[in-house]
Amino acid sequence: MPQFSDDIFLGPAQSFVGTDANNNFQNPSPMDLGFGPMGRVYLLDETPATVTTAAVLAAKTPTTATTYSGTALASASATAGTSRVTLPDGSVALQLDYPRAVSVTTASGSPTSANITVSGYDYYSQPMSEIIVSGSVASTTTSGRKAFFQITSVAFSGGTTVAVSVDTTKVMGLPAKVTDPAYVMTAKFSAGTIDNTSGVVAGLGGGSTTYSTQAVTALTIATPGVFTVAYSPPSGTLVSFTGSVGSLTGVALNTTYWWTNASSTTGNISTTQANYLAGTKVTTGGSYVASALNLVPSSTSSPTTPDVRGTYAISGTPDGSKRLVLSMGLTAIQVGPNATRAGLLGSDQA
Repeated sequence: MPQFSDDIFLGPAQSFVGTDANNNFQNPSPMDLGFGPMGRVYLLDETPATVTTAAVLAAKTPTTATTYSGTALASASATAGTSRVTLPDGSVALQLDYPRAVSVTTASGSPTSANITVSGYDYYSQPMSEIIVSGSVASTTTSGRKAFFQITSVAFSGGTTVAVSVDTTKVMGLPAKVTDPAYVMTAKFSAGTIDNTSGVVAGLGGGSTTYSTQAVTALTIATPGVFTVAYSPPSGTLVSFTGSVGSLTGVALNTTYWWTNASSTTGNISTTQANYLAGTKVTTGGSYVASALNLVPSSTSSPTTPDVRGTYAISGTPDGSKRLVLSMGLTAIQVGPNATRAGLLGSDQA
C-alpha cells in the first residue's frame, strides 16, 4: 500500500467546507471525503546552554590571513554546551548543544576589520559557511544569522590588531523552514510567555512580500544609488533587475548584485560579495523613470545570506536548565503526502 506521511490524510475535500453561505449543506454534510492533506504542529523542546564568549574560538590576534580548525578551535565545555566530535572524513569539529548562531567580539584597542568565515555543518549535515565582519570598533560583538551545529574552521581574511573571539549566542536555529513568523504559534522560555513573532526571523526566501518581485518605485541618483521598493530584502540577499534601464547608468539587467538593507523600503547594491562586505556600493548616474525596473530577490544561499530555515532569538538568559518550547505550524508541503525536501528544509545551505 502507499505510504502517507500525514496521519490525517483523507484525500482532497470534494465540496465547500462551511464557506458557502448560499449552499444547503444539510445534516450531515453531503461531503464524502474529509480534509486533506493537512499539516501538523511540531514542538521544539530545548534547554540551551549559557551564551559563552570564546566558546567557539578563544581570542586570537592574527597578523595575516589565518585559519583555525580542528583542535585549534576552543576546547569542549560543559557549561557552554560544546563538545569535540570526529567527522566521517576523520576531521575534528566543535559541536554545539543545539543549532545556534555564533558571534565575533573584538577586544579593546584599535581593531582592524577582517572578514571572519565560519565553516561547518547544520543539524542535517549540510555544509555551510558564513562571513561575519569583525569591524573596526573596539569591544563590539557582531552576531551572525546562520544556525551552526558543527563548526570545522574559523578563517580570518587578515590581521585584526586586537584579539577577536568567536562566541555562542541565544539565536537558535529552527528545525523546519519558517516562511512567515506567524507559523511560530507559541513560544515559552522557562515558563514565561515570550512574544510569538518578535524573536522569529523567517528563513531565506520566506515571506511572499519581502522576496517577491517588486517594482523599484524610485531610485536616487547618487553615490551610492538608493533603491526604493515596497519591502526591502535582508542584507546580503542576491538580487537582479528586470525591466528597462533607460538612461540610467551603474545598473545592468539580469545581473547578480548583493543587496544592503538601508531601511524597510530602501537599499543599495554591490557588484561583488567582496564589495558588499567592504561596504562598497554602486554609484548610479543618468536619470530614472519610476517603476521602470523590477527588483528580483533570490532565495539562493551564500555566505552572506540569512539561515535557510529561520531562527528564534530567546529574550531571556539561557543557563542550560531553562527550557525553550516552541510550537511550529507545518504546512502540507512540509509534512503532507506531497511534501518535499525543499518545502520542509528550504534551499540548500551554502
